Amino acid sequence: MTISVYDMNLPSNLTELLASLVGRKLINIIKFNDVPEQELIDNYFIEPEDFFSDPLGPYLFYFEDGLVIGGVSDSRKNTVLMWVEKKENGEHRDWLQEEDEDAVPFYAKDFDEWSIYLNQVVKSVTIIKETSETYSKILDLPSERGVLFEFENGSGLIMSHGLNNNTDGPTLAKPDGIDPYFEGNLIYIPVA
Repeated sequence: MTISVYDMNLPSNLTELLASLVGRKLINIIKFNDVPEQELIDNYFIEPEDFFSDPLGPYLFYFEDGLVIGGVSDSRKNTVLMWVEKKENGEHRDWLQEEDEDAVPFYAKDFDEWSIYLNQVVKSVTIIKETSETYSKILDLPSERGVLFEFENGSGLIMSHGLNNNTDGPTLAKPDGIDPYFEGNLIYIPVA
């Protein structure tokens, strides 16, 4: 069976795509929340400054050459899933996340904590896999908990499955912001 880059997939099945990110400039990140802003505050107790990194919807990463990749998480598989939203030549999936009228977009440029990653060139890409000596279910699942993008300026950003807060949802994390729960239980697998 041929895997399409447009289909959501494990990062380890998209290593060619991930390796191709090296040398590309990240120009935009959009977080699409599945619930309206007021509901985030009232029902989920999420503060506005945390809207961008909360675990309630997918991310799109836009590169200067036109490539757009998506990231979300799958709690059943304890993993991040990624896909190509648009190719450099404009070809795209049948359904585009950015055209979802029900999704509430939040832009990295509007959040000081996350805008620092914009206009940065990717230097390396690494898959972060969770392992455990005491919880065998983790070993039975893909458990690819994150994809670390390191940039030429020395900064790094992780598209994660709750690495920063041990949740079952898609979050952005910083390499130094991984929850202590994971200490000693992560394997870093360089892609490029």
